[in-house]
Amino acid sequence: MKEMINVINRQSALMVLPLAVVSFFVFEWRFAISVIIGGLIGVLNFKGLCWSVNSLLGIEKAETKMMFLSFFRLLIIFSVLAALAAFGILKASGLLLGFTVVFIIIVKEGLLKSIKDAKQQDSGGTDG
Repeated sequence: MKEMINVINRQSALMVLPLAVVSFFVFEWRFAISVIIGGLIGVLNFKGLCWSVNSLLGIEKAETKMMFLSFFRLLIIFSVLAALAAFGILKASGLLLGFTVVFIIIVKEGLLKSIKDAKQQDSGGTDG
């Protein structure tokens, strides 16, 4: 799981940062900052979700605790975004673009991992 998170982090940085640099020259600086913030939120939210699942798996009332942690994580994200929006730093379209890039990378890596695991199961391998 850590390997997959590292791959997602690396690919996200390789996609979001150049996109933000190009956006800085094509659009305004707020759009470029918003792309970076959207990508950062996507990566951190994914890390938080992975941490919650790994930490709470197999303990009593795990669903309730995961739901609380998810709401807490969303509250923090909302608070940060609201503060940045209040200062006029964010552009919603840039934020959405950065978040979407990370989301697509997460989905792609999840699909590749599931295909790899399915092939290993078909070949009789137990290493996953």
